[in-house]
Amino acid sequence: MARRIRLASLLFALASLSLVASGCAAEQDVDDIGESGTLEEPLTRVTRPEQAAAANESLGSLRFQHLTPTSERVMKAARYWMRVQDRDPRYPLARMCASNVAKVLFLAGIYDHDQEGVRNLVRSVAAAGGRTLVLPGTKRELPGVLNQLDGGLIPAGTIVAGMHVSLSQPGDQHIGFIGHTDPDGTVWIYHNNWYRPESEGGARKPFMVSDANLTRGFPRQWMATPWIRVKRDLFGRISSVQSLMPQLDDMDPYNANYRVTLAILPQVLRELPSADR
Repeated sequence: MARRIRLASLLFALASLSLVASGCAAEQDVDDIGESGTLEEPLTRVTRPEQAAAANESLGSLRFQHLTPTSERVMKAARYWMRVQDRDPRYPLARMCASNVAKVLFLAGIYDHDQEGVRNLVRSVAAAGGRTLVLPGTKRELPGVLNQLDGGLIPAGTIVAGMHVSLSQPGDQHIGFIGHTDPDGTVWIYHNNWYRPESEGGARKPFMVSDANLTRGFPRQWMATPWIRVKRDLFGRISSVQSLMPQLDDMDPYNANYRVTLAILPQVLRELPSADR
């Protein structure tokens, strides 16, 4: 009898542990839930100390066309990630541009776009209520389309993605963020840059992956590079757009093989004046 009582007690204890484990699993954060509804490990991870360090990153004297509270967090995270990306050797590599964007978003406290693919990340922004805008590939049309966005201003933290018009294999697309803007109208983008001496027959040119990264076996680098230069008319509206780095063919708005898409995060969209959304 005593043996049966002990056995029953053991079974009850095991059942209780099982219920506790199931309860913890049911309370997993939504970011751990995959499309099938089963629990999955998130692709991207950040720690609270990382987020705190990103939030304290200085933007210095950088200027922005439009800096909302959310886009300020994204820009601080992007600048922080420039300094520390090489501490995690999986990020300064090929085929990791979307993963780097997701990492920056996580650092900024935005967890809705945990994607490894460029197209999936852009779709996730649209599905979450963001706004996407496919840019035309002509100098005549581009200013008019950009003027439809935030009164001709491009909010910092806007995602910019270049996707091949007919191919969808890894390496046929690239992604980053709209960053700061110089007084002369130069708009910079932050991305996992792939431009390196190998791209120019061995010649080193400005805005390439650093020799320090290449020496360590890192063919990519999260950094800022000039993207376009906008000129404005007397009313402040964009009148012309010059592509500054056609070498980055997948981000060149005038490259016929690619279509560049802007994706405004829903958090940023809600912070814009209603007339500019």
